Amino acid sequence: MTRSDVLPAVDDAVRTGDTACHALTITLRDGGHALNRISAVLNNLSVRTLSFRVADGGGLAVCEIVVPVSDSPRAQAKLRRCVEVVELSAHPAGETRAI
Repeated sequence: MTRSDVLPAVDDAVRTGDTACHALTITLRDGGHALNRISAVLNNLSVRTLSFRVADGGGLAVCEIVVPVSDSPRAQAKLRRCVEVVELSAHPAGETRAI
């Protein structure tokens, strides 16, 4: 990793702010480029956090994205159009969910 690849630290107050957020949980088929496509689709939205986990051996992946409530409907609509997306759910960020 070069110095230019290291992102500056994000202050928690800036990242979370006082804005209500939705957490979007996406299950998708990972063909090697799914994360790139998600990044491109959400490029002009205010993404607060993003995590991406791939199962050993490939196959399905889970992506969790936190966006402000105002951006949530648009983000969901864009993500549902992605071919790789199998399932998408949204809930208020900070709300614990039973799996």
